[in-house]
Order: sequence, then C-alpha cells, then structure tokens
Amino acid sequence: MLLIVYFNTLGSSVSFIKGEKMNSKSLSSWMLIVSPILFFVVFIIGWDVVIGSSETTAEELANIMTQTSTVSIFAVLGTAIFISLAAGPALLAWSKVDSSTLEGNLAFIATMIFGAMSTIALLSMGMGFPVIAGDTESMLEAEWIWSVSDSMFAGLFLAWTFGNILLGASLWIENKINKIASGILLLAGILMLIMHLLIGVVPEDVGFIPFIFALVATVIVGVFNLRSES
Repeated sequence: MLLIVYFNTLGSSVSFIKGEKMNSKSLSSWMLIVSPILFFVVFIIGWDVVIGSSETTAEELANIMTQTSTVSIFAVLGTAIFISLAAGPALLAWSKVDSSTLEGNLAFIATMIFGAMSTIALLSMGMGFPVIAGDTESMLEAEWIWSVSDSMFAGLFLAWTFGNILLGASLWIENKINKIASGILLLAGILMLIMHLLIGVVPEDVGFIPFIFALVATVIVGVFNLRSES
C-alpha cells in the first residue's frame, strides 16, 4: 500500500515538474504535505538548534536581541509556513462545500475556521516584528508584546483543533478520499480537543503527542488527496 501511494505521489510530482497545469486540488495537496514537514523542521528542530530555547520571556528576548537578523528570517519563514498550514486544509474544505449536504456544510464551517487560523497566525507573528526590530520603548513593553504574541498561539491551535474535526468528519462522510486518511484527521482533531480539555492536568510532553499526530495526519490526507487526482 505504501509503495502504491509513493508511486502515485511521485507520478503527480513528475507531472508538475513537466509543466502540467496545477489545479486547486494539487495546490492544496502539496500544502498539506509540505507545510507540516516544514513546520516540524523550522519550529520544533530549527528554532532550538539555531536560536536556542529559554525558560522565561526575558531570557528569550535577551537571546533574540543578539541575533535579530536570524530571528527575522525565522519569523518571515514561519509566517509563510503557518499560512500554508491553514490554507491547505482551507482549500481542500472549500472544494467540498455544498449547501445541500451535511458534509458540504461541515466543509464550509471548516473553511471559515482555517481562514481564521491563518488570520491569527498573521497577527501573532506580525506582533513580534516591533520587538525584534527594537522599536519598543522598554524591555517591559517588549516582554508584554512578546507574551501576548505567544498567547495568541493558543487560539491558533484551538482553531486547528475544530478545523481538523470538521474537515475530517466531512471527508469521512463524503468518502471520496481514503477512509482511513479521513478517520486519522478526525481522530487527530478529537485528540487535540481532549488535550485542550485536560490542559494543566496531563504532562506537557504527553500533550505534545496529539499535536505531532495532527501534523502527520495532515500529510497523510495531502498524499491521499493528491493520489485521488491521478
């Protein structure tokens, strides 16, 4: 099965390289496949390796001020990745919108939620640029802005949670993309919801698992969506 998926995906890649027209399904599929991988590489691995981790906001800002150019690159790249991470599912959901069916209505709501997720990402990442540029009047103001920017990510992940649930349910009911892939996306959303309900109860490392699972689920849906095109 994995070999079949691989060769179908490879075939779609070759078609794109040859210059064949990329439709909305291809675009959404590649966003679904590539953006979670880039997110993992840039934010989960790259930031700690290149910028370094910090225990407090003050320590993090002190670290950032010593390498503003590098942080700016991460911020711009991260914004583009977050937008792609939201736009991929939004395009897929939009392609399923149909006011006459349950799955179509679920897809419409999912489209709006993923659109909101993109907006939250832009606002959150954008708020950090005055801090990076040193345009704040004091370190206290910089810490306040940076803390608010970080806090907005809670809303982003909550939007991602409900978006995955609704899109996964829509795809499951429609049954045009692999049923297992649709179920995995739905399960990812449910696990993320449970994580939010148990926040402060489960250890942070355990709460991280549904988030990683959601990234994997997004890639899987992207692969099968691309495969369904061929």
